[in-house]
Amino acid sequence: MAAEHSDYVRGTMEVEGHKKTFGGFMGLTVYGGAALALVVIYPTLVFGVNMSWLAALITTVILGVVLGLALKLKGGWYAALVASAVFIAIASALLAALHG
Repeated sequence: MAAEHSDYVRGTMEVEGHKKTFGGFMGLTVYGGAALALVVIYPTLVFGVNMSWLAALITTVILGVVLGLALKLKGGWYAALVASAVFIAIASALLAALHG
């Protein structure tokens, strides 16, 4: 049938695009999973463990650095970690000041 008249020769298909797509998916999964873990940890420490927001933020950043080292993440991870920590520190300080 169709297999008898195929022009396909085993081992000749270009797979570079497939490799890049799979590599991008795996990178997104690793970075996204690590970020999601930190997003869950911070409010858990603040609301579940009753830690102060600053202590929880410091703990979360330390955990983010450990995750970055363990997963061999690139410099963008650390830049995003610092940027988000600064943003969360400012937002948490404003909320704490408004709350009293």
